[in-house]
Amino acid sequence: MNPELDAFLNDAFQAVQPTSSEIGRVVVTPDFEATANQEDKDQLTDELTRLLGEQKPDHAALATADGFGVPISNNYRLLAKYVRSITLHRDPPAEGPWVEVAPPGNWI
Repeated sequence: MNPELDAFLNDAFQAVQPTSSEIGRVVVTPDFEATANQEDKDQLTDELTRLLGEQKPDHAALATADGFGVPISNNYRLLAKYVRSITLHRDPPAEGPWVEVAPPGNWI
């Protein structure tokens, strides 16, 4: 596990604004084997914003505890490098940014 990756992803994703009123929060599970490269940050943020803007989530799935899983296609090279999974939820975060970076063990 790379301890710098969590801070890198939080920094990269904190500015991502909601792309849909239907999505209350986004949970990103990092690939903790990846090594953060600060030069990737702006493009990584752009890739996540574009991917989320393309989503048409299933309303019923959004409301479940598991949420709506978003596949990461090969069109998003940096997301595939740094992120293991992306899950959309209907309920907004109790506190914090719209995009949450899941800690190791994914206890969110």
